[in-house]
Amino acid sequence: MKTTFFCKMLNNPFNDPVLFVRFRRQQDAVIFDLGDLSTLSVREVQKIKHVFVTHMHIDHFIGFDSLIRCLLSRETPINIYGPEGIIKAVQSKLNGFTWNLIRQYPLKIEVCELTETGTLRASFYAQEGFDRIDRPITPRTEEILSHDGLSVHAYTFYHGIPVLGYNLEEDLHININKALLDERGFTVGPWLNELKSAIRNDKNDTEFVLNGKSYTLDELSNLAIITKGQRICYITDISPTPQNIEKAISLARGSDTLYIEAFFLERDKERAFSRNHLTTILAGYIARKANAKAIEIIHVSPKYINAYHEVTQEVLKEFGAA
Repeated sequence: MKTTFFCKMLNNPFNDPVLFVRFRRQQDAVIFDLGDLSTLSVREVQKIKHVFVTHMHIDHFIGFDSLIRCLLSRETPINIYGPEGIIKAVQSKLNGFTWNLIRQYPLKIEVCELTETGTLRASFYAQEGFDRIDRPITPRTEEILSHDGLSVHAYTFYHGIPVLGYNLEEDLHININKALLDERGFTVGPWLNELKSAIRNDKNDTEFVLNGKSYTLDELSNLAIITKGQRICYITDISPTPQNIEKAISLARGSDTLYIEAFFLERDKERAFSRNHLTTILAGYIARKANAKAIEIIHVSPKYINAYHEVTQEVLKEFGAA
């Protein structure tokens, strides 16, 4: 099965956690957290349509400036999701610069702030000098994005402050039967993405013109091999409380890959509680209880830079526990 999500951690586990995800045969990409983005090319940054921020500590948000600088001339809006305070944080960032020459640029920034009780939205448009435009408040839901067969859910955790954890899920995984494609005389092309989109969205009236002949969705649907969709989960900077652990297991349940912090070794668990971070044992426990297929460690205290093998050993031993 060909993967739909191409996932790349931008930095090593001792530096800013940032997960970049692009999609097969699509121009879109998403990113989880806005730490150091320097390893991304301008072309990669310009693919980003959605940004999912866990919280606004410097190692998770310092890349905002780099992101906006690369996107100023883009017509497509950038959508930023984050916890309580994200709108004010974006506004403060933008207010830190002088924008007298900005109004000819097309960039639109749409910010979604997820609180425990509601969803706040605000817009910042270059043509308006990035002045804040508040939108109506709506009820909070776990699903914060649903588009073309992909969905994102967000849970609120505690880290001394509210932080968000996310999962990204594909409702159906659609591969093309290449042998049947060749047998019917069709060639690979952009129309296959249209076919997949029509299948995901039940657009039965979609017409396809191939080799000078019109086809309905029903006539082409047997080209598709449909299986369970992929799912990834991203959790970092959460306190080792029973409530957080229970919620993390729920959010990560059934993930193909769980990206999770393992900030402290188990021997330093008292420090983990005081600093509101997970231990290695808890990271492995969450992945195991959630039945994740794989675990990726994304955030580790620099104090273990010469003992990373201990971190991985503790995580993987607990993850694989009988």
